[in-house]
Formats: sequence, C-alpha cells, structure tokens
Amino acid sequence: MTPIGEQASDSTPRTRSLRDYRLLFGAFLVSTAGDWLYKLALPLLVLQLTGSAVQTAVVYSLEYVPYLLFAPIGGVLSDRYDRRLLLIRADLAAAGVIGLLAVLAWFGEYHLWLIYPAAFVLSSITPLYQATFQGLLPATVPADRLGWANSRMQAGQGTLDLAGPLLGAAAVAALGARWALSLDAVSFGLSALAVALIARTRTARPHREASSFVGDLRTAVAFVRTHPPLLWGAIVAAGSGFGLFMIEANMITYLVRFRDQPVATVGVVFAALGTGSLLGALVTPRLLRLTTPGRLIIAATITAGAATALLLVLTALPTIAATWVLVGGATTVFIVTFFTLRHQLVPEHLLGRVVVLTRLIAFGPVPFAPVVGGALLSATGAFWPVITLSAAVQIGVGVVALASPLRTAAPEPVPPE
Repeated sequence: MTPIGEQASDSTPRTRSLRDYRLLFGAFLVSTAGDWLYKLALPLLVLQLTGSAVQTAVVYSLEYVPYLLFAPIGGVLSDRYDRRLLLIRADLAAAGVIGLLAVLAWFGEYHLWLIYPAAFVLSSITPLYQATFQGLLPATVPADRLGWANSRMQAGQGTLDLAGPLLGAAAVAALGARWALSLDAVSFGLSALAVALIARTRTARPHREASSFVGDLRTAVAFVRTHPPLLWGAIVAAGSGFGLFMIEANMITYLVRFRDQPVATVGVVFAALGTGSLLGALVTPRLLRLTTPGRLIIAATITAGAATALLLVLTALPTIAATWVLVGGATTVFIVTFFTLRHQLVPEHLLGRVVVLTRLIAFGPVPFAPVVGGALLSATGAFWPVITLSAAVQIGVGVVALASPLRTAAPEPVPPE
C-alpha cells in the first residue's frame, strides 16, 4: 500500500470530475448488491449442511462483531494509505474469499469450518471499506455538490435495502448457492474495476501529525472534541438510533400481536420505511438550500420522534405505513445532512478516522435498544410504553441539541484550490 501524501511522482492532482463520482457510485451499488448475495448464500449453506437454526444465526452475528473490533484500524488505514488502492484491494480480497467458496461449492466440497472464517473475513473488510469510501468521496465532486452526492448515495443505499433482500433471496433460490457465490465474486471484481478507473488522488498528510496507530487515533479524537458540531451530531444520532431501533426491532410483535395483522404486513411496513428513505434522500439537497445543516439535523430528529409518537393513536395498517414513510424520510434527511456536514468540516487526511469515531458513538447504544424495548414490553404487557419511550428519546435528544453548538453548525468556507 502507498502512504497518503507519498504517491509516485506520476500521480495526478485531486480530481473533481463527476465521471469519477459516477464510477465510485457504480462501484458502491455493485459491491453493496454483492453483499446481499453472500449474506443470504452463506447462511443457506450452513443451514443445508447442519440443519441448525442456531449455527445459521451465528453467520449473521459475525456481521457485527468484526466492526467493533476492526473499525479503528480501518479508520487509521484509510487515512494513511491511498484510498483508491485500498478500495480496489478490499474488493479484490472479498472477490477472492467468495471465489474460493464458489470453487469449493462447484466441486461439492462444502466445509463448514471454512464458511465461518470466510464470513468473519468478509465482515472485517466492511469497516475499512466504509471509512475509505467516505474518505474518497469528497475527491470526486466539487465541494458545493457534496449534499447532492451524499443524497444520491443514500438513495442508492435505500433502494438496495428495499430491493436487495428480495433480489438476493430470489437469486439464491433460483440459481442455488454455487451460482450465487460465483455471481457475488464477479460483482466484487466489477466494483474493483470501477474504482480502478477513478483518477488517482493525492491527499497530503501533515508531516507534524503523529504516525503511530495510537497517535493517529488521538489526533482524530482531538479533532472531534474541538469541533462540537461533529460530536453533538454523533450524540444526536445515538439517541435517535436508540429510539428508532427500539421500535423497529419489535415491529413484528407490534403488528402481529397488538394490531392483529397478518405476518405479511411486516413486509409492507418495512417497504414503507424504505420508500421514505428513498424520498428523504432525494429531497435533502433542496432542504439544505433552505436552512443550515445543524438546524436540519435537529428538525429531522424531532420529526422522526413526533412521527413515532403517532403510532400511539394510528392503528390502521395504511396509517401505520404512512407514518413509517415519514420516519424513514426524516431519518434519511438526518443521515445525508450529517454525512455532508462531516465531509465539509473534516480535512480529507482525517476523514477515515473521524468517520469511524462518529459511527462508533452513533451506533454504540443501538444494540441495547431491542433489549430495552423487549424488556419493557414483557414487563408491561403493552406496546404503548415502548412507543412513548422511543418517541421521548428522539424528541428529547433533538430538543437538547437546540441548546448545543449543533444548532448553528454550518460548513466552513472552502479555500481556493
């Protein structure tokens, strides 16, 4: 890997071409679609080999553990080395792991002891890929189009979250695990090719910056601490995410047990959430022209909480789905706006580490939300306390943020090239 700021002398200056953004966007779509294939194909293989629901579930759990373990490492690497090359190598590594499993599957050599390490390795690549991807994005668009770029990325993410499970499941069911894994390996290879076509970028790393792993993290921590809008944005994201996941994780119980809806309606509600996410991503650039990022983040948080509170009085499926469209839209407005503000405030040589730190703050409390919601549901035998607490947390963190530096957060002037 080539250290950032020490590329070969034939490296071209930082590009702002939309061609590069389209290549990066295409790589993102292809790679994310490939993720759905292996996330469904590997559990299917384990289920076929063992017939055990527990062992199948272990594959899913491996998606989250590596992120907590390797996220800081991914952030440091993405700031130390050429991000374009890192993305290429991450995609090729994923293609190699999936390709090996595909070859074994074609020869009928299904080995359970290989599937678990493969799932772990693939999930370990994710934090590096995410930090590197977010760090490279500002180098592909002009500074004044970051909001547009992030909204398109989030719209693509929302579309894949909506259609990915359906298409991935259909592909695995129609083609079988062998073809699904083969197609997945090809998808990562195509993603690597798209990134390879992006013009080389050069992000200078300050010579005075610490070069040790711990020193790199301390530099990023110090930056976040001295830029309160970033810290408060991550704190608000943590509160908002905690409240939303409390409801989302218990939505099946809410619809089937408390609203006497058939199980099929769960898909309708989650599709409504995806629809709202897509609409929110598309409308965010216009909203950013009307107000400052900080105020929009706070407004989106309070709106999502208020929409959640509507579940206390709306009981019909169409109104529940409409409410979930609003929740999904407000949440995505928050995400796109915060991503854009982060890109605008953070120097490119720090982006990978700051992305990781703010994500760890934002997602730290989220795994506890389903447990809290489930415990409250079991203790009271009613769902309204869960809705009330969820809405109160979201609205409360938004109201508190009104008195924080986040309220006045706005992008700093962009220095001339």
